[in-house]
Amino acid sequence: MTITALESIDDDVLNAFNNLIPQLSSSSPVPSKKDLETIINSGNTKLFVVKEGDTILGTLTLIFNKIPTGEKAWIEDVVVSENARGKGVGKLLTQFAVDYALEKGISKIDLTSSPERVAANKLYQKLGFQKRITNVYRYFNNK
Repeated sequence: MTITALESIDDDVLNAFNNLIPQLSSSSPVPSKKDLETIINSGNTKLFVVKEGDTILGTLTLIFNKIPTGEKAWIEDVVVSENARGKGVGKLLTQFAVDYALEKGISKIDLTSSPERVAANKLYQKLGFQKRITNVYRYFNNK
């Protein structure tokens, strides 16, 4: 398995995201080619994919933020294809992102995971993430 940061978006990448995103969230739209290009060209976001041969097995987004209290990184949208789960893909991908952030001098790396994703939560704790006591809020503009 190999992990790379996407530098361009082709049909194989689009097809992979069409398959992966619904496995992550049934309520989120699949990103367009333009959406993915905006992400990879943003300068503060890395979109990693893990491949076995030519097949994309999973993806992870790593976002860098410089704020008054320091530099932080967020791991978002971690998803591994259903047929590749249980093979260490998520662990490999998450550890890669952590190592990448640490190499960039970032020592605070956050992520969130729904409580029902039991295997994912266990994985994150095994990799050294500590559960924080905080509230996460989200504002929806329903207009």
